[in-house]
Amino acid sequence: MVHHPAFRVGKKPFVIVGFEEATRGTTLSINLGRDAQDSLLSDPRFLKTPYIGQHGWVTIAYKQLSEEEMRTLVVDSWRRVATKRQLAELTRPAQPAGVTKPAQPAGVTKPAQPAGVTKPAPRSTKPAKKRRAAR
Repeated sequence: MVHHPAFRVGKKPFVIVGFEEATRGTTLSINLGRDAQDSLLSDPRFLKTPYIGQHGWVTIAYKQLSEEEMRTLVVDSWRRVATKRQLAELTRPAQPAGVTKPAQPAGVTKPAQPAGVTKPAPRSTKPAKKRRAAR
């Protein structure tokens, strides 16, 4: 069995590196979905990826890609499998290096909770389990 290096988000691959030394050299297989796959296959550089092409994967020789094309394809594929939180982090403006959240000024504390006031216990969203009757 041949294993190819894969870039993943959790367990979901979005780019797989292949080695076709005899024919095309190093290749990248990228999942962009079926709609994008149809338009990319009109470019002769792209091929439908064997075995997984029916899921929207295309393959291209690494040496046939410009750096900008590769970046765009990889980021678009990553966006397909990224979580909502990861997508939000990508669009959030980056903080300059060394900048952290401001510390709370010395002597400032949270206001005390009034005596006799307690927070209600959090409610479970799961339904209560049914107990079996003793036999």
